[in-house]
Amino acid sequence: MIAKRHIVLYLMPAVIFTLLFFVFPLIFAGYISLQQWNGINEMVYAGLDNFKLVFQDPVFIKAVINTLLWVAGAVLLHIPFGLLLALLLARQPRGWKVFRVLFVLPNVISTTAIAFLWYFVLHVNLGLVNNILKLMGLGALARPWLADLKTALFAHQLPFIIYAGLTMVVFLTRISAIPAELNEAAKIEGATNWQKDWYITIPLVKDAVLINIILNLAFCLRMFEYPLLMTGGGPANETVNLGLYMFKEMIIANRYGVSMAAGLMTIAVGAVVTGTTLALSCIMDRRNGI
Repeated sequence: MIAKRHIVLYLMPAVIFTLLFFVFPLIFAGYISLQQWNGINEMVYAGLDNFKLVFQDPVFIKAVINTLLWVAGAVLLHIPFGLLLALLLARQPRGWKVFRVLFVLPNVISTTAIAFLWYFVLHVNLGLVNNILKLMGLGALARPWLADLKTALFAHQLPFIIYAGLTMVVFLTRISAIPAELNEAAKIEGATNWQKDWYITIPLVKDAVLINIILNLAFCLRMFEYPLLMTGGGPANETVNLGLYMFKEMIIANRYGVSMAAGLMTIAVGAVVTGTTLALSCIMDRRNGI
């Protein structure tokens, strides 16, 4: 009896926090998504009309596509770059501790500050990028990176790469748990460092890849500072994402019901992507006999 009471006491904080910060807000969002409400006047029941408005809004469709492009960039570029950094630092070259700190440092700096910094780096007149191109005699390549339809989406996603330090730390933690005997045996057999990385390290950090995919997915779904501060979602809604779409619908358009409906759709997108990732991971493990 006492043991059961202790288990309940240990679980209570987790249960309370889950209820307060996930279950209750989710229920409230579901309720508001069925209402027509501007945040001040009395709510009017709208049923599924808010969801119809969301699905019929081309800006929302564009926001979904851009958010998925953020996720694709994280999976195909950001995570491999973090893995490469981890593999290099795992060899402990000279000054590796300093580089580890430098790579992690951007993760503790305000996202707003970094967004403003990159806004001026890419500014059409004051920007560092265009001025360097002009100094190198490549002025023809200078352009309004954040205002050009062809480059705006890529340009405002570019700062995301500096957060590779967190991905790197997750990989480094997993690499440090690999038994040293495996690498020593491979070294005796004459394997190079890159061969040891390819045949030993990378296959053994697959669980860290899954963790990083989920962490990066969470960041991409909740992120709206970069499009808000760097482009405002423009030009022509080219850089709007789900986070910014919800913000504009709630704060600017005062359509709380539509914003909450879009929020639930964002949760659904995250659940689908996460579920797909987990399913693919299970299929791969079964094929490998794990």
